[in-house]
Amino acid sequence: MNAAALLGRLKPAKRERSGPGLLARLRRKRSGDGFDDDLPRAKERRPLSPLAKRLLGAYAVVALGLGGLAGWLAMNAEHTTEAWLAAIPRVDVPVKGAVQAPAPAAAPAAAPAPPAPPPVAAAPPAAVPPAAAAPAVVPPAVLPPAVVSGPVTLTPAPVPGLVEDSRNGPLPRIAEDGRKPWQVYARPFPAADRRPRIAIVLAEMGISGVTTGNALQKLPPTVTLAFVPYAERLDNWVERARSKGHEVMLSVPMEPQDYPRNDPGPNALLTMLPPERNMERLEWSLGKAVGYVGITSTTGSKFTASADAVTPVVEAMKARGLMVLDARANPRSVTGTLAGQAGVPRAFADRVIDRDLSRGAIDDQLRELEAIAKANGAAVGIGAPYPSTIERINLWLTGLADRGIAIVPVSAVANMQKQ
Repeated sequence: MNAAALLGRLKPAKRERSGPGLLARLRRKRSGDGFDDDLPRAKERRPLSPLAKRLLGAYAVVALGLGGLAGWLAMNAEHTTEAWLAAIPRVDVPVKGAVQAPAPAAAPAAAPAPPAPPPVAAAPPAAVPPAAAAPAVVPPAVLPPAVVSGPVTLTPAPVPGLVEDSRNGPLPRIAEDGRKPWQVYARPFPAADRRPRIAIVLAEMGISGVTTGNALQKLPPTVTLAFVPYAERLDNWVERARSKGHEVMLSVPMEPQDYPRNDPGPNALLTMLPPERNMERLEWSLGKAVGYVGITSTTGSKFTASADAVTPVVEAMKARGLMVLDARANPRSVTGTLAGQAGVPRAFADRVIDRDLSRGAIDDQLRELEAIAKANGAAVGIGAPYPSTIERINLWLTGLADRGIAIVPVSAVANMQKQ
């Protein structure tokens, strides 16, 4: 093959490479397409599906939230820790002799002490000693005078010689040397105190454990407590009351006017029973506890008005060395009168302080007791351990001493009241 023929074959191939296809591709590059129509379509950028867009948006929101949280913690971590620690309940108790020990904790507070020289200059005013003495003066102004005078210890019960064993339990009796339970178990009170006296007796104690516990916790020990003999754990209640300084009586169940519709409790004394049966029931009540000074009854509106029914009870009280509080459940009650005639120590309830449970009504009854005590030398108020009664008694007692009146146990007014 000659050179001319070879050259003729090569020329068309060169024309193909530089033909319009190559120029078109060059034009696409200049115009920004950058892809050849002949390249696979897979290399083209496909639009995102709606699901993918939503996922990307969610990822972006989470990332922004985490980034914001990390930034906030970095800037506020110290304040957050302080607030968390401040929310934890804590009590700092000073220990005698070890006050100097917590120097590390005091060191930061001691750092601002350099500007303390000005306060040191202000220290010369001797106002610091009075400030220290002030707390000691506050309690007497708030607490009832009987509490401020100090605790009174009652004679522990039972006292040997003052107890008689029986099938109903330990019964009170007069000792061989003449000592009587109402005197031995009484809360002491100075006989030389000539101020008008008021005794407050809260009866029906022991029926409710919650109410009884509340009364023992909140009442001052100068208030006399009368427990029902059928209360659960009666011996424990009486022991707790006496350990707190309360004088104690028994509130014996007796027949009311509307018996049997109104049931006063087990083994109540009834006018329809013969004296020996009532004495059995009385001993059942007396044997349930020890350490009481006498009996009363807030239920016996019918029984206490019957001289025939009351006389054996008064004789039993005299034989056992106990006193009687006539609660006057019936205005025609003869209990106090018969007790006085028999030589039994007795007292009368002048007012029921919480017949109306409103605060104003209770306050009125307490003021009437003050007037009676100033006129007659002694007065007795009786009530129940209701929360409102306890509240008003405590408030009333705070100013009683300033008005020249003494709050006393019921034994301290025995035989002082007029018939």
